[in-house]
Order: sequence, then structure tokens, then C-alpha cells
Amino acid sequence: MKGLIQINSQIGLLALQVEVRFSDEIVVLSGENGAGKTTLLRCLAGLEHAQGELIVDDRVWLDSAAGFVLPTQTRDIGCLWPDAALLPWLTVEKNILLGIDCVDEAWVNRLLEKFEIFALMQRKPEMLSTGEAQRVALVRALCRKPSLLLLDEPFSAQAPAIRQRLRVALKAVQEALKIPVIMISHDVEDAEFLAGQHWRMREGRLLAEVESISMNRKMQS
Repeated sequence: MKGLIQINSQIGLLALQVEVRFSDEIVVLSGENGAGKTTLLRCLAGLEHAQGELIVDDRVWLDSAAGFVLPTQTRDIGCLWPDAALLPWLTVEKNILLGIDCVDEAWVNRLLEKFEIFALMQRKPEMLSTGEAQRVALVRALCRKPSLLLLDEPFSAQAPAIRQRLRVALKAVQEALKIPVIMISHDVEDAEFLAGQHWRMREGRLLAEVESISMNRKMQS
């Protein structure tokens, strides 16, 4: 799968200017607060009005010159935002499976094991720690097998002892699905362990030193 992002748009006070390509890899996106990282993810999700062009797997998601915008609900994406947004009146199990017509039980069980939430399935969100709720929301985003995964600091609420296990889990799931993952993170270890590319943003722009880490690794091997 390949993707193209070309955005040149004023969104609120932010002038967002991004032109970049990606493939079936994990992209780590970093930068100072206010650089436009979350705004870029929201544009990919169709939650912000943007000018430009988005193409994912040869499918046009945005072509503002032609007046075309693919609705969010048909973009086949999984998202994790800073707020886990679990429905408080449903159990963890029902939160994860909400809206899924055909459940792949083997796949869901694999996710529950990898992200260490098997024991939480019958709990309500109020009984979860912040880190547990974040992992539940991540599994919810993955269980539909999306074609693109957007993650806004997915490990921010996790204890240091579990973060490396979650990196291993995310990498394994990404490789199984063969999808792009675009992940905001300020953690250097996330970039070192996960990133096929590392995009750095400042004031709405990708910096010139965007790195293709996967290429650098191949050159060193």
C-alpha cells in the first residue's frame, strides 16, 4: 500500500504545508506542541477541512481542486486520539466490538493478548486505569483491520515497564495487517524501534531533514 499527502491549507491559526509519501510502514511524527501533528492526523481522518490531495492505496480521499472529499466513515481508518472516548455504560468487550457486524474472534483474541487486556473485558471504563483505557481504545481501533492507522501518542499513559512490550505488539500487528501506521510520539525509543520514516514538524511544515530510517538501516546492514 502506498500513500500521498499534499496539503497546503490554513486551518485556524496554523498554516499547514505538507508533501510526503508513505508505504506499509510505521511513521513516527514528532515536533513541539502546536507544530501541527494532531491537525495533520485529523486531516487524514477527514475531521478537518483541508486544501490539497490525499491518496491512499490508489484511492482518492481528498482532491480539493476537483471539489472531492471522501467522507470519514468510508476511509477505512482506525484512530486513537488522546481521549480514549470509551462509552461509560458499556463493558470493555462491548466498547471494542461496538458497530462490528462480523467479528473475527481469533483476530480479536490475538489483540487482547498482545495488548494485555484479556482480563479487562467485563469491566466498565470507570474501573480502568488511564493506561488500561488507552490500550482498550487501541485494540478497538485495530479490531476492524483498518487500511490506515492513525495514533496520537498511543503509549503516553503507559508505565515504562510495559512500553517496550507494546512496541513489539504494535509492530507485529502492523506487519500482520500490512498497513501504514502514522503515529505521533515524543519518545525517542518509539522512533528508534518502530519508525520506517520519522517525520519532524515545525509550525505546520515537515522539516527538510525528514528521515527514511528504513533506508538508513538497509544501507548499514
